[in-house]
Amino acid sequence: MSHATGLATWYAWNPGQCASPILPKGTWVTVTNDATGARTSCEVTDREANNPGRVIDLDTAVFAQIAPLSSGAVTVTISW
Repeated sequence: MSHATGLATWYAWNPGQCASPILPKGTWVTVTNDATGARTSCEVTDREANNPGRVIDLDTAVFAQIAPLSSGAVTVTISW
């Protein structure tokens, strides 16, 4: 199993889905909020611009499972 740590942000997309600058579409990812341990999963279905420090962009419903949307961005570890 591989993993990466960095920032997760949110955007309006399809529930249960996410975007990655590095992972191929169709990859299932487990996302863990490093500060709280809250965990969720999503399927990569979109491509994200390569923004330094950002590892994943989550649909609002997915992000809300690990942090309040008002957080904007949180540090996470993703595994796949």
